[in-house]
Amino acid sequence: MANYEVTVFVGNIAGANTFNNIFIKLVGEDGESEREWIMGAFSFIRGKVSSYTLFCPVSIGKLFLIELDKQCLPLFPEDSWYPAKVEVKSPEGDTYNFPIYRWVTDDMVHCFREGKALRVFDDNHHLAIKYRQLELKQREKDYCWHVYAEGMPHCMKAESPSSLPCEVQFSFTKTVELAYTVYTGVIELKLKGLADRKEKWTNIDDVDQVFCCKRTHISDDNSGRKGNIFLCDYKRLDGVKANTINGKKQYLMAPLVLLHRTPDDELMPIAIQLLMPHTRYTLHINSLARKLLISETGVFTQ
Repeated sequence: MANYEVTVFVGNIAGANTFNNIFIKLVGEDGESEREWIMGAFSFIRGKVSSYTLFCPVSIGKLFLIELDKQCLPLFPEDSWYPAKVEVKSPEGDTYNFPIYRWVTDDMVHCFREGKALRVFDDNHHLAIKYRQLELKQREKDYCWHVYAEGMPHCMKAESPSSLPCEVQFSFTKTVELAYTVYTGVIELKLKGLADRKEKWTNIDDVDQVFCCKRTHISDDNSGRKGNIFLCDYKRLDGVKANTINGKKQYLMAPLVLLHRTPDDELMPIAIQLLMPHTRYTLHINSLARKLLISETGVFTQ
């Protein structure tokens, strides 16, 4: 009898827990385990780390894949689960890590590869090759280009933000934060009499009338007062040749650009928060912008 110690790590984010039944199957180079029910209804709550023993008649060799699925209990609704990773210790003493960090929202079987990075030709097991191809096809289905309107840059195909993959949608905390920011911002603009203003602004200094009480680290930075940081309207860059990547002309989407003057007296764009996950919600934000700003019923159109 071969014993495998399975440790399940649940993500420490809002809504990560589940009260559904969780099943797991180990896949190795020499065979597979049975699909086993991981017992413990309260073992999969937010931030929880739980360990179990999975028994196999014989060793199944080097592990390269696990299969996870969840099934709802009678009288309980199906919920979403956010496992962080699964760690498996084999009877030979080897430890295998399976990173997940993905929402499981249905009762389908989901496959996760072992964490060691492999090139395409490094996969030599037919199941590993099969699931790599299936994952690529699913990614192509989830993330594909779409022509929103002729003449506009391509965007990701999504009917609404809710149709985006769960991993790129706003988290619960982000949704609450955004709603609070919008609510307080609208109240502030209402009090200033600017919320319903539809006249065009021709002077960028007028922005101070809206955000006169807002201060950021950049606005208070010494470099800004010394004349080393400049905020430039892209309208002034009209006619400047844009960059070309792989033969395709690039677009300048932001209305403003932040520039920094180097000691060599050159103006360079400032890259902000490159060490932060600043692109995490970009797809959700873009989808909201298309729906609320430039659609037929959007603010800009109206």
